[in-house]
Formats: sequence, structure tokens, C-alpha cells
Amino acid sequence: MKYTTILEKLRSHGYTLPQSLAELADNSITHNAKNIWVYMFWSDDTGKNSFIMVVDDGNGMDENELLNRALTFPDQKNNYKGKNNHSVFGAGLKTGSFNHCRSITIITKKNELLKKTLNFKDGITDNMPSCINHKFIKSHLEKFAKQESGTIILWTDLDRITELRAVDRGPNFYDDCDKSKKHFKLVYHKYLLEKKINLYFNGTDEVNRTKAFDPFYKSNTETIKLPDSEISFLKGGATTLKPYIIPIDTGKENLGKSKNDLQGLYFLRNNRVIDYGGWFDLGEKNVDKIWASNERYNRLRIEVTIPIETSKDWITTDKTKVIIPGYAESKIRKSLVQIRKDYLEKIGQMREDQEKEPVNETLKQKRELNRIINNENLDDEDLLKLKEYINKIKKN
Repeated sequence: MKYTTILEKLRSHGYTLPQSLAELADNSITHNAKNIWVYMFWSDDTGKNSFIMVVDDGNGMDENELLNRALTFPDQKNNYKGKNNHSVFGAGLKTGSFNHCRSITIITKKNELLKKTLNFKDGITDNMPSCINHKFIKSHLEKFAKQESGTIILWTDLDRITELRAVDRGPNFYDDCDKSKKHFKLVYHKYLLEKKINLYFNGTDEVNRTKAFDPFYKSNTETIKLPDSEISFLKGGATTLKPYIIPIDTGKENLGKSKNDLQGLYFLRNNRVIDYGGWFDLGEKNVDKIWASNERYNRLRIEVTIPIETSKDWITTDKTKVIIPGYAESKIRKSLVQIRKDYLEKIGQMREDQEKEPVNETLKQKRELNRIINNENLDDEDLLKLKEYINKIKKN
């Protein structure tokens, strides 16, 4: 079977654009990138010459890595080790990219500058896409040549993207860019909080940088940490469930999802979120009804570490979903039953305390001010309130 025929068969993995771009970012982080820049350019009404480009300042690749790993499906086992390793199956760059385009160009620099294209017509070739001469790309190539190392991934012939856009092609394209930024904000939140990477979308200025965000609000004084639950599995590996009761008012999280959607389990592998939100088809033992996402538990978020030794048991081949393996299901369910019980008891206790506490205007203002200060996504109304509080303080 021809290599390009294999690629055609792998085009229906169901990656969203944000998920595919995350595959590229995973590779950058695995190769020790500090900065990752994502650019999306829509050329005209048809989008024929549009492109997507991801640039990093990581280790880059030598010829062997480029030809025998990045542009092919490697036979050898994953040799990348360490806590920044995000390669699970070794196919993410190809399957993720070709779900949206028909040509990938890789420009990489380690010991020397290398350029190769993989497309459906020619397979691996030295031929570069026509947009390589676009002034925007040329300016970035000039900057890149001065870098000590790094990699550029360039998607062209965006057939899956252009044919699904109809009359609103351009606006929808950039709407996908915004969705990708929100996706990265959550998926790489630990890296952003620890300032290990910088993620930029369509620019290099501060306004283009993805702001750090913690879905568990660990540094917020109103967050309540419930006891951890540590689990070992007979098949190998262990995990820890870390439950948090987030503040009642988190403001606008700007993730494109409701608070109900964001409750439940967050599965992380090497500090990277793989899948999140909801209860992953779990429920009470011997009861057909599964746990649903609803108002009752919308302040409960649980961080779950995926065992590195058995990652492939947990993660789908497209690395976008977690399916809890059979040998882990009962133990996780048992822990969750206790966590959900602890949560309801704590929430009930908090409500009783609030009812006993006398409510006055000063207390209300303090709570509102605390909410505004801890909200990273302030709207105009919040800014106006904050200004009013500051003016009151000055007068007093």
C-alpha cells in the first residue's frame, strides 16, 4: 500500500482544529520549546492560498529525526523521556495535520537548516509550497534562520477547512483561532501557570500571548481542597484524584463552556490535560443510570493523573479522549462516590454557616470586591465597580 494511501485512510480521526494544533504544540514542548507561535492566515474569498503555521524555539530535528520520525510512522518505540514528553503513539503530527490539510512542510534547525514537505501527491519531497514566498512567511523564515534551533510546521492546501466554510469562510477561520486559544489555555494551564512556556496566537505582542489560568483556582482563598484519593492498579501504575470545590463565583472563565460542562474529572498526562469535564460514563455500582453534569456538582473539579506506564490503556489513538480502562473503573468509581459525598457535606455545611452569618452591605461589598480581584477576565461592568471602590477608598 502506498504511503499516501495510508494517509488518506487516516484522515477521519475526528480531530477538531484546536486538537490538531495541540498535537503540534505537544511536539514543541517535548522538544523543550520555551515559546510557541501559532499563525493562521486566510488569503481570499476561497481560501485557496491560506495557511497555518506553528513556530517554536525548541531543540529542532536532525535529518534522521525529520525523515524517520516526524514525516513517517516510526517502527521504533518512543525514545523521548521525562516529564515534558507528550508523544504517546508517535503519529499525532501526521494524523492531526492531515485531518485539515493535504500538505505539511517542516522547516527545522538543529545542526543545520532542513526543509521537507510531505503531501498526498509526491509523498516526501524537497518541493516547497507556493506560499513559502509569501512576504509574511519570508519575514518569519529570516528571523528563524537567526535562531539557534527550532521548528516550523506549515500546513497548506487546507482542503478540509476551506470546503466547509461556505459564505463565512474567513470569519469562521479566525473563530477557530479563538477556539484554539481557549483550548490551549486549559490544556496547557500547568505550563502557563509555572511560566514554562509562552503561547502566542497571530502575533508576538503581549496581547497575543495566552494568559495563565487555573481551572481549579488553587490560589484563590475561597477554594476548598478536599482529601486526595490515591489508587494503585494491579496491571501497573497508580493515580491520584485531587478534588477541589471552586469558588461560587468565578466570573467569566472564557473557555467556551458552561460551569456545568466544566465540572467533574480532568485527566492529565505529564501535566498536559488530555480530556476533561463530566463523569466519563461512571455512576453508582450496579445502577444503570450514570452521573450527569448538573447544577448540584458544578463546583466540583477533580484532577486525575494518568499513569505513564499504562498511558495507552487510557488514551485513544488520536490522543483526544480518555476511556477509563476496565481494571481501573471500579476503584475510581469507589473513590468518586466518597469524594462526591464529601463535597455535598461540605457544601451543606457552608450553606448553614452562611445562613447563620449576619449579612450587611459591607460584607456584600467585600465579597464582590474579592470576586473581581480574583477574576482574570474582567468585563466593563467589573472595571467600573473596581473604579468606584478605589474612589471610595481615596475619599475615606
